[in-house]
Amino acid sequence: MENVPRFHTCSVPRCGRPSERNCGGCDICNRYMCFSHSSPWFHQCRHEAIWHSRRQAEFDRLRSLMDDTAVCRYASSLNGGRKCRVEHPATARDAMVGTANYHARVRFSDGSPSWLIRVPRVARMAAYPDALIDYLIVSEYATLKFLEPTAVPAPKAFGYGIRGAETDHGVGVSFILMEELPGKPWDYGGIPEDDATKHERAKLWKGLANVLAELAKHPLPKAGSLRLSPEGGGLEVGPVASDRFMVLDPFGPFERAIDYYTAWAEQYLALIADGQLYAEHPVDAYLVYRFLKENAWQLVQDDDDHATETTPASKQQQQQFFMKHVDDVGHHLLVDDDLNITGIIDWQMARAVPPREAFGPSLVTVDCSTMIRGPVGLTVRDVAVADALRERGSPELARWSCDEKARRFFWGLGLEDEWSYSLAEAQAILEAFGVHQDWAAWRTMALKRYSKTDKRLRRLRVLERASSTRSSPYNLRERPGKVGSGLGAK
Repeated sequence: MENVPRFHTCSVPRCGRPSERNCGGCDICNRYMCFSHSSPWFHQCRHEAIWHSRRQAEFDRLRSLMDDTAVCRYASSLNGGRKCRVEHPATARDAMVGTANYHARVRFSDGSPSWLIRVPRVARMAAYPDALIDYLIVSEYATLKFLEPTAVPAPKAFGYGIRGAETDHGVGVSFILMEELPGKPWDYGGIPEDDATKHERAKLWKGLANVLAELAKHPLPKAGSLRLSPEGGGLEVGPVASDRFMVLDPFGPFERAIDYYTAWAEQYLALIADGQLYAEHPVDAYLVYRFLKENAWQLVQDDDDHATETTPASKQQQQQFFMKHVDDVGHHLLVDDDLNITGIIDWQMARAVPPREAFGPSLVTVDCSTMIRGPVGLTVRDVAVADALRERGSPELARWSCDEKARRFFWGLGLEDEWSYSLAEAQAILEAFGVHQDWAAWRTMALKRYSKTDKRLRRLRVLERASSTRSSPYNLRERPGKVGSGLGAK
């Protein structure tokens, strides 16, 4: 058995299994759950009524950890001694409360532009190691500093603090102090695309094309996320700061795109085999990510250099990498009433990536429900952005919108819990990478082929067969009668 890093081990006595990375932590009962014990039969905090009743308590706890006086003291020191106060959201449902981060406004008494303090949400981050959360903060700060001299409308970052490193300036939590930008999130308080005129929609895509063209002017030498150089002062490319689902350990950096792609798929494979991801359907999920790893070479193709699995590194195109907003599903764009882009926020998991990923079809140009249901292919939005790039004189960037392979690669199975939801995604991945075969037929072939050499897959198949019997310890979710065994929720 390989030693796969864990975020946490299941808190249930004598269990010993790894907690689920995508939903295995609970700030209500302060425990970490494996796949079996995260079931409502064992972990009753997941019941909707309990969950919502504790939501406000989460924010009350977070506010109690923050020292507003220390926040103002630090902010004033960074802004010419101007006095300020902290304005917290009135309720947990406020628009300033995001899925992963809590924001409060820092208001200066002289009327100068307000700032935001951005703090990881305690409960949302309960499943993640402190080291990963701290790295995400430092990386986002470094990314904003990298973007500051560019024409990308990202917020300026003024300072940050890490509680675990005792550099939180007395605030009591980890945080970033940043500029508050004007505008409303697109599709979340701005003008929904369906209500916008054709001219306004074109303006939005042209604005996005301008941002992509600006990012193309600032290449980086490696794939990875930015961090502060330990040598002092500067920025450097460090390990990739997880992925948009926040289930990966930092990995890299990489000088070659193929190494970056295969390392991403390999970490998913290791986590699936260890029971930390897709524990509901591990064999099928493993086959999908094994296929992605095997076909990662298709992502390094371009018109001049058709690479294959055996293309020598010396013959591959000289690599450059470009900053990518990984969580670009639409609400990262701030727009005014006329759909002019006024800001781009939430750079938490940004990374430098190969040009196909940086400038090709992304999540902002597709309805995420389409990623789940299909069909495969470029969307109207994909084509609109590519056309906008050509119109502004950037055909070399538009050429990366040839297909949606990179988008499908990094979306994967989208962390769906049930195979019935993942099946269409798996079929779409096969099709996107040139396999026009029914999933069931391909699965049969892949099991025979991969099982010959893949020990992890063979072990998963053994566990899958064992889980079909009620006596199996891997079938706890199917055994509600065991709730009285002392493993129930607190």
